Amino acid sequence: MRIGFLGGTFNPPHNGHIHLAREWSSRLALDRFLITPTGTPPHKAAADVPGEMRLEMCRIAAEESGGLLEAFDFEVRRSGQKSYSVITLSALHALYPGSEIFMVMGADMFVSLESWYDFDRLKTLATFCTVPRDGISARQLENHRLHLKQRGCEGLVADVPEMELSSSEIRRRVNEGEPITGLVPSGVERYIDSHGLYRKTQE
Repeated sequence: MRIGFLGGTFNPPHNGHIHLAREWSSRLALDRFLITPTGTPPHKAAADVPGEMRLEMCRIAAEESGGLLEAFDFEVRRSGQKSYSVITLSALHALYPGSEIFMVMGADMFVSLESWYDFDRLKTLATFCTVPRDGISARQLENHRLHLKQRGCEGLVADVPEMELSSSEIRRRVNEGEPITGLVPSGVERYIDSHGLYRKTQE
């Protein structure tokens, strides 16, 4: 089985995430694509929205994706323990023995892979996939991919058309009373509204 994997805070999940998953699923002929909200991210402060709520938004996004996405709850279920990718990917291999895993990540994360926790094991668990973004060019990424390959780490760089969209932009728009229709799945928009997420009244 060929499995795509995209981790993140998903605070909230948005149509850019779905677009990225669709592009990679098509290019790699993936059998399934998992989106995995972090419990306690190792590289940043825990998101202000609890993991269970971010997981529920991912489930809603998955339900509306037409079978493209599946929400994977492993990191949220780990109850406050840091969400290292090497642990999650190891769990995926245990769940789906013999599968090939493709971990999709941002360009900034791709160029910092060697600094990640237990890189020597991590590099054996997946092929790491990225696209140019935030001033990091395709050439820079390709050069880094070749460098990682010399260290026994497989990577893929694709010129995927990107939606210029971020979770922080969604939060800003909600906080300032601007519409987010068309930027997130409709069910996620309703969830944000019904739970009063990201509004000024929370501050």
